[in-house]
Amino acid sequence: MEPHLPREFVRRLYCILPMVFLLKVDALADDFKSVLQPLFADKCVHCHGEEDANAGIRFNELTSRQALVDNPTLILKTLEAIDSGAMPPDGESPLPEALRTQVANTLKTMLAESAREATPVQSPLQRFNRFQYNNTVRDLFRLDRNVFALPEKLMTRQDSYLHRSANDSLPSQMPDTVNVVSEALSPRPGLSGVKAFPKDLRAEHGFDNQASQLTLSPLVLDAFLRLSVSIVESPDFNEHTVGIWNDFFREPAADADRNAEVQTRLARFLRIAFRGPVDDETLARYSDYAIGRINNGMSFTDGMKKVASAALSSPLFLYRSASTDPSQQQLVLASRLSYFLWGSCPDEELLALAEDGTLTQPEVLKNTFNRMLVDPKVERFLDSFPTQWMQLENLMAATPDPNINKYFSFDPKAPASLQMVLEPLLLFDAVFIEDRPISELIAPEFCYQSEFLRTWYNSELKPTPVDTQAIMAQNQRYGMRRREILEQIENATSKLDLLLEPVRKALLEKRVTDEAAVPSGGDLRPFAAWDFNGNLKDSIGNLDLTAHGDIQFRDGMVVLDKSYLQSAPLSVDFKAKSLEVRFRLPNLDQPGGGLMGIQGAGDFFDTIVIGERKSRHWISGSNGFRRTKDFPNSIEETVTDDILHLVMVYEEDGTTALYRNGQPYGEPFHKGQAVFKAEKSSVIFGLRHLPAGGNRFLTVNIDQAQLYDRALTQVEVGAAASGQGSFVSDAQLTAALTPQQKQQKARLTATISNAQADLKAVPNNVDVGEALQAAEREFENDLKAKLRSTEFRRLPVSDARYGGIITNAAMLSMTSGPGRTHPVARGVWVIEVIFNNPPPPPPNDVPPLDEDSGAKDLTIREQFAAHRENPSCAGCHTKLDPLGFALENFDITGRWRDNYDNGRVVDSSGTLLRKYPFDSVIQFKNTVAGEKRRFAKAFVEHLLRFALARELRPVDFTTIDAIVNRTESEGFRMKSLIREVVLCETFLSEL
Repeated sequence: MEPHLPREFVRRLYCILPMVFLLKVDALADDFKSVLQPLFADKCVHCHGEEDANAGIRFNELTSRQALVDNPTLILKTLEAIDSGAMPPDGESPLPEALRTQVANTLKTMLAESAREATPVQSPLQRFNRFQYNNTVRDLFRLDRNVFALPEKLMTRQDSYLHRSANDSLPSQMPDTVNVVSEALSPRPGLSGVKAFPKDLRAEHGFDNQASQLTLSPLVLDAFLRLSVSIVESPDFNEHTVGIWNDFFREPAADADRNAEVQTRLARFLRIAFRGPVDDETLARYSDYAIGRINNGMSFTDGMKKVASAALSSPLFLYRSASTDPSQQQLVLASRLSYFLWGSCPDEELLALAEDGTLTQPEVLKNTFNRMLVDPKVERFLDSFPTQWMQLENLMAATPDPNINKYFSFDPKAPASLQMVLEPLLLFDAVFIEDRPISELIAPEFCYQSEFLRTWYNSELKPTPVDTQAIMAQNQRYGMRRREILEQIENATSKLDLLLEPVRKALLEKRVTDEAAVPSGGDLRPFAAWDFNGNLKDSIGNLDLTAHGDIQFRDGMVVLDKSYLQSAPLSVDFKAKSLEVRFRLPNLDQPGGGLMGIQGAGDFFDTIVIGERKSRHWISGSNGFRRTKDFPNSIEETVTDDILHLVMVYEEDGTTALYRNGQPYGEPFHKGQAVFKAEKSSVIFGLRHLPAGGNRFLTVNIDQAQLYDRALTQVEVGAAASGQGSFVSDAQLTAALTPQQKQQKARLTATISNAQADLKAVPNNVDVGEALQAAEREFENDLKAKLRSTEFRRLPVSDARYGGIITNAAMLSMTSGPGRTHPVARGVWVIEVIFNNPPPPPPNDVPPLDEDSGAKDLTIREQFAAHRENPSCAGCHTKLDPLGFALENFDITGRWRDNYDNGRVVDSSGTLLRKYPFDSVIQFKNTVAGEKRRFAKAFVEHLLRFALARELRPVDFTTIDAIVNRTESEGFRMKSLIREVVLCETFLSEL
């Protein structure tokens, strides 16, 4: 079949409008004289005439129709000014709608005529930008990762919802739940040791693929040379990561013709790398280079790496260009298609269609387009065009004042911007995948939001309120209950003392006259004594013990199991002191551990240790004294269930002695002058021991313990062991009671015990400050967890204030300053992105608006009023201000507000395009969405500029009008617009 030339194909399909124009030339000449000239004289010349030529435009010089046709730039400016309502300016009556329509149609017709007469323009050379370079190299080698980190990729899809067969006839539907993440601030690394060249310049109101910006200076060329070498020499560039390794880099069979093998492999490789068949001279040059390296001793694999690196630095790889050779034009079209939709080189199928000349056949081109839109590589289009169109990279630089909203960046590793940027990108994905009308980008019925964004939009962004009054009232009730219980304990304790004290005195008096009393006549009254009958209180002094871990009281003893008791710091130095304990080991086969000791500062301690399975006791001390062998003469005895009695005696001169059941145990040990200091030492029972085997706790039941404020003699130790001291134990006391007294004691003891249990059950008072801090911590931890979530759900837009690419936190945050909103920046974003009608830069002689000056009680609208009085500013502000003020209900991070901080009510009313009044952002957004044709025209302008990689010319706007006309009946659906860009004459002819 004879291949069709692109221009012939497109002209045959879309020639109706030009034919109509040609048939009406005479009528148009009359329109110029009867409509345009009077309009210019009446409405334009006084500002754009000989003496006053605003913007350098002089309508008085247009004396003929042809003069205007020869100036397409002026036609376009005039058309846009009238069509947008910017002209006539404020203060003058607008054109009647019928006249405005007539003038616009006349100017469009003249612009079409100017386009037909224009000299065809060939596309300029187009160098790869970073994104295209990465994708092309990745596809060329079939790499399993990016070549280098790409912070410009703002969304990473963790689901494969873009993957779909081209033969699938079912309507596309995006899943209700998707998992996505933004890695823009910490992008995934590429190949080890490979660094990207600098980010490419972004064209004003454009994209980073514009040919005019992608220059190749000597520095950039050197960067490409070094980059190509670093790729193939990276340790990550190997047979596990490179998909073409076996076909291109692996050593051929021993009996293979190496030279022929190199040529065959390079022919396939260079065809993809250079995006078309390679001539014999070029193939020979690269083959000779590789063969020469291999023949000089380089391995086959390394030789092929060298030649691959050379190909990556070739202009044939780095540049795309048009061609005057008809045989090459379909290859140029294949590259234009692939870099528009895939951001990468053509695949095998696309190249084959271009090589056999069938790519431009209408049915083939449409089928190819449909195949490319469902290929997973279309993700590259969705990663580049919407991000740059919506200017979302600016969000990564947003830094709202934390004093205004501390939650935007309170987690430095996951600022709110990383969640915000995903919402508009997911909406674009959905409209693309489901081929929806693009008006749904502005006012959709659904959105994709994370739990974080739902919290951001719909909550007060504050911790759950703490009822401090309720806490204080509850604390008061707890206090009253404690006092009641303490009073019960105090009353019962007093009655118990009255009952027992006479009996205790009688026992002591009897003991003094007993022949077995202490021979020395000394007083064995302890400094502190613990009789564990249900509490840890010192029955003499004030050395109450504190439990660490769970303890139990059983049979008049305290039961320690993986727990210990420790006293408060002693008030005196621990020398000339004695420590006594009565205890029982319930388990004879348990590992050894510490029973009791003295803890000093740091690692200074003494411990009585019970040996494993045997009743071996020794004093283990701090490393400074190495006392693990203090008692080498200890004897091994089988432990019985009897109560054992141990005493540690600390003499004045530093000698330490250990007594067991009243008898010396081993030899005394002299440790020198080191002393356990007052206020830094404490008594411990059941402490953890650290032998070579690891941490051990001794399971032990302790009956009594006494601390004496002097060093006991051996006789005194014996007397203490036999119970002849001045301390009366609970068991001795109970034995001396009458049956009636025993009953009374039991009742009072039970009352005290129950009351103590009740006291323990009373909750501790809640500190109000701590409660507030706890609520804040809980809220922040929850918010941080939401910030790191990757799940976004499809939800109906229940609040029309939100949803769409205009009223989302991403756009609203990036168009605000650190401390306040910027209506002008928001207005500029809307007029550039939605209407593609960017304002000119402000005049040099006009000072910038100082929005921070003036009275603090003014609204931003009132501060702008004075600025708009300047005639040089009024024109642009007429267009920008209503767009920015319409969004003033959203604060610097996209959250709703009804009032400013000074209490003034936010006024978001205005007039769009000087003909659509609105009084709320909802009405504003609906009005913008209702301008379907205007939005579609602007969207196509952005698409065509991105596809052609160049700035649009006035003559391109007839093509844009034709695309809009052809897609209007389909509701300006996303894929229809992209399809018509691909099929338009400009896209197909500039080859």
